[in-house]
Amino acid sequence: MIIQLLALASLAAISLLLFFPLNSKVGYLRKSSLIRRIPFIPAFIVPYLGLFPYVAFSMLAVLFFTPVAARLYVSLIFSGIIAALFWYFMPTVVLERPSFSPKGLFTKATAWMYRQDPGGNAFPSAHASVAVLCSYYLTYAFPLHETMIWAFGATIVSSTLFVRQHHVSDLVAGVVLAAASIAFSYLILGGLS
Repeated sequence: MIIQLLALASLAAISLLLFFPLNSKVGYLRKSSLIRRIPFIPAFIVPYLGLFPYVAFSMLAVLFFTPVAARLYVSLIFSGIIAALFWYFMPTVVLERPSFSPKGLFTKATAWMYRQDPGGNAFPSAHASVAVLCSYYLTYAFPLHETMIWAFGATIVSSTLFVRQHHVSDLVAGVVLAAASIAFSYLILGGLS
């Protein structure tokens, strides 16, 4: 069983990595008056970048909870593939990135992230879908820490607004994608025991 779980985990990691070759400065440019009302808070780069260790931790932590692990990996694969199809056929780009002088640690980290990510692959938000998926399945593995897990996931999702990487509609689409991915995992694997 561990071999199958590791194979699923590998496929999940590959599906998440589809983001990078598809990320581009070219795409449908969207403007939102709502995003201009949300403050730019460079300190939120910490939870924004925190998604990556959160995913790694989640994938390893649930490995020993077999039904949850398989479901998380299947959900990540489904989510990654559906998001990649959106990014390929309907690419979107975030316009409302602020201009700032990178002086402190947080603004330097945000400037670095802007250089790495041109603002493409905005809809649906992979940060939102993956953070929700990891939070959902981690609560099965660690039910006593449910509040802390969901708080961390919600902070990751909201950080995408405060560092101006996404619009609210991107986050809504990411959460819907996460819900669809969870439903798909139940369809494929049945209920949790």
